[in-house]
Amino acid sequence: KTPASGEIDYRVVFSAAQVPAGRAGFGIGEEDVAIEFGASFNRVAHPSDGGIDLAWQAKLRESPKMWDALKFRLASLEVHKTADGPAVTIRVGVTSYKDYVGTNADGVPAARLATLRADGRANHGDAHAHESRALGVETVLETSDGKLVLLRRSEGVATFRGVFNGPSGHPEPADAGVKADLTNLDGIEPAAVRREMFDAVVKECVEETGIPAAALSRPRLIGAMIDSFGKPDLLFHTRTSLTAEQVGTCLTNASEAWESSAADVVDATPPEDVESRAGADVGKGSGEEEQFRCLRPGEPAPFAHGASVLRNPPTRNDRASGASAMTRAFWARDPRFISPVTRAAVDCVYMLESLRAERGTAGGVREERVMDNALDAAMHH
Repeated sequence: KTPASGEIDYRVVFSAAQVPAGRAGFGIGEEDVAIEFGASFNRVAHPSDGGIDLAWQAKLRESPKMWDALKFRLASLEVHKTADGPAVTIRVGVTSYKDYVGTNADGVPAARLATLRADGRANHGDAHAHESRALGVETVLETSDGKLVLLRRSEGVATFRGVFNGPSGHPEPADAGVKADLTNLDGIEPAAVRREMFDAVVKECVEETGIPAAALSRPRLIGAMIDSFGKPDLLFHTRTSLTAEQVGTCLTNASEAWESSAADVVDATPPEDVESRAGADVGKGSGEEEQFRCLRPGEPAPFAHGASVLRNPPTRNDRASGASAMTRAFWARDPRFISPVTRAAVDCVYMLESLRAERGTAGGVREERVMDNALDAAMHH
């Protein structure tokens, strides 16, 4: 699907806003997530699997820093709308990053993906049976002074290069005790798999931003999404006790700085004049061809300057809120600048914020915008 045409190139398949009132705060805690794990949830081989190696070699030529490793595979997800027991059950098996690249990454030919899905539906009653569906994680990372940290994906990563997202990656089966030869799947405790899903979020924050683990809260699950190729991600909200300026200093120590070519922060509160959905005018001045410049990790952080990642900031701000162009792009879920996974996370935040508004905030323009965008998100997904 093409975002430019106005279509949504992702789908939210679960929002924490679906959980009955009182079950969750802002998101769902680790203790309210149930995991079912085993080989029965693994990908089913397909006669065309010889093409996986060819796709992998081609992707390595584009992104030499990639490497293959085991990943968890999302089989299904079930929401429980009850007052007790788990809020959500996540069923996972094991796959590999190589299988992901060869079956449902964003470079897989549409005809191949269509064949895999047709055969899966016909032979197994599951259109996704032959897909890797490697499960990723991404978090909305909020600073102590009310900012959200965004990273611009570098040319060295495999997918969605050049757009902004939150800290992201994959939980690692090896870190939950899974052996490379998969001979011990029956002995893996579901609790270990669940712990790794939440631990992975913290690890990605540390590696991509340099924030110490001790300065991060335990992540809370706010939703899940799949992109237009069927790649799923769990979506989280994480807080840091550091300010945006302190996070900017930490960036110079990020061990995986190569994954990002720029960084910025946006307001954690949507502006009153935010648009409802993609394609919004984010403040581009006349004659501008490109709003954002790349900031290499190690350069001074732009956080102290608000929207200083703008190459040509507008000479005047016609918006009543005075919010930065990047803030408006984020909350409007603009596909020109914000990745599909991050836009899905914004949808989930809107839906959760709408519950807060419903429970007795003072109302006003901002609350109306939250409710409008929450409804928009719910109707789209």
